[in-house]
Amino acid sequence: MKKMLPLLALSLATSAALALEPMQKEPGFSGFLAAGAAGGMVESNFLAEAVGIDLSNEKIYQYDSPGETTIIIPSAQFSVGYTFSDQKTRVRLANGAVENTIDFSFNGILGLRHEFDALGSIELAALLPTPGVKVWEDPYQLGSDRDSTDRDSTGGQITWDGMFGTGLELIASMREVDIADERSGDSLGLSAEEMDLLDREGDLNQVQLGYMFDCGDVEVRPAVAWIDNDLDGGAMAQDGFEVSLGLIYAGAGYTWRNSIAYQDLDGDEDNPIFVGQTNDAEVYAFASEVQIPEPFGWDKWFTTVALAWGENQADIDFNNASSTMFAARLGRTF
Repeated sequence: MKKMLPLLALSLATSAALALEPMQKEPGFSGFLAAGAAGGMVESNFLAEAVGIDLSNEKIYQYDSPGETTIIIPSAQFSVGYTFSDQKTRVRLANGAVENTIDFSFNGILGLRHEFDALGSIELAALLPTPGVKVWEDPYQLGSDRDSTDRDSTGGQITWDGMFGTGLELIASMREVDIADERSGDSLGLSAEEMDLLDREGDLNQVQLGYMFDCGDVEVRPAVAWIDNDLDGGAMAQDGFEVSLGLIYAGAGYTWRNSIAYQDLDGDEDNPIFVGQTNDAEVYAFASEVQIPEPFGWDKWFTTVALAWGENQADIDFNNASSTMFAARLGRTF
């Protein structure tokens, strides 16, 4: 099944490679805009649609691993901001602040950043929702068409880069997930207590500590993170850890960014549908992007080619999910 998503702005940037981009040296407005196309596949039993385009089937007949849906979409990435005259303070608006290509969680960011002489660079930011993503009201409904409902997330993030003049970096984020009509398990005749266990709303918290090693043409950033998916439903909630590695190579005429991550997540309570099983999962993710400046000799322009892959391997087959996306973009700095 091939689908077209005409409006979704999907970023495949390897955000794990850097905590914060270098501060602009000149005061005033600056940033970049890039647009292109992306294609790939999505597998999910919970995602319904994005900007009106189906991401999974309305009707299912058994509780099994999800099927595959192929999509073609526009791909956009931007970051615009203003640097004040002291050249130490900047406000910015950007997309792709918190990215999860597996469940289409893409937050925008509105941040205020200041570089302190001794402490390092600190940014306080609001995480903005990305509209147009829908999930199934009752993803467990069998044999009849399921209804979709809006899902969004908002929150905040603090980033502390170059702590005390070192390569140490801290990123802490909290997002609140809201589902307009959460009715998980309603079609199965479950009790109110059992339905509460399946509630997908709640808080997603993460604290990451990384260190950027500057090795000349190559920068390497290992990181560890604590994860608390504190969802209202105990059978959906998880906590665990993440280990990741980012790498940036500045070659002759191009920049190559990569990140790889692994998460080990433990579910809190038994699922009332899949008796005796919890939402334990292992999550794998990889992203790679090549950026080429001044293609065809065009001043201030750049091109990027990106690949992003993620897979959620859950103990409960129904909770499995994955996505693979490839993107090409043309952009301009200003």
